[in-house]
Amino acid sequence: MRALAALALLLVAAACAEAPTAPKRVVSAADLPPLGPCPPSSWKPEAPPPTASRKTSMILLAVGEWGRFGKQVITYSNDAPPRTEQLGIKERDAPERIGDYWNAVDKPGRTGLDDIPWSAAFISWDIESAGVPRDLFCPNSTHTIYVERIVERAKKPGAAFIPHAPTARAPQVGDLICASRNGSGTTLQNLNRGAGHCDIVVEVRPGQVFAIGGNVGDSVTRSVFPLDASGFLSPLSGRPFFAVIENRLP
Repeated sequence: MRALAALALLLVAAACAEAPTAPKRVVSAADLPPLGPCPPSSWKPEAPPPTASRKTSMILLAVGEWGRFGKQVITYSNDAPPRTEQLGIKERDAPERIGDYWNAVDKPGRTGLDDIPWSAAFISWDIESAGVPRDLFCPNSTHTIYVERIVERAKKPGAAFIPHAPTARAPQVGDLICASRNGSGTTLQNLNRGAGHCDIVVEVRPGQVFAIGGNVGDSVTRSVFPLDASGFLSPLSGRPFFAVIENRLP
């Protein structure tokens, strides 16, 4: 009887055991319909661009928002977890300002209190506020969707943003540096509209690039990333970069 009881317990335990988790399937760009033209918007920037140079305006706007949010800094390295050097103002303490970013991608009513990632809205707000027209950059609440449109626009004359692999271009001030997130598998060869993140490069020094982005550590943050001896982005497990987007704006 004891042997039968023990066997029964083993069978119950086996039945209750958690089934193995299937590997996450990476979506292919071939599975997705075309995006179509950039939709129109009634949103207007709150003020004229800071300068006549759209590229400079992008940088000044990003630095200004970083200052507004308390100048949070996070440093990344090849051999250690990201380190927060300085804390800034968090999204919950500036919900109306984050609502302004959402308005730029036609998502009124969203704020910093609804726990929806707003980093792509921040980049879109910055570029559109710099005076960049929608035929050169199409704002979107998803990074990889506006990157996909950048890739398509780059095939035509007069493109303002040109995508490169991280191994093909050393980031320069005004460029966007973009990484996939959450195992989405997004690359320039597989624009699958998965999770991603882009920052605006605001400064380059030997061995380091400084870039500002939204919703990094729940704030507008200046991130510091390592560069190799040739000035290219060093591979980071926490930030799998897939593109450096050249900024050709005047």
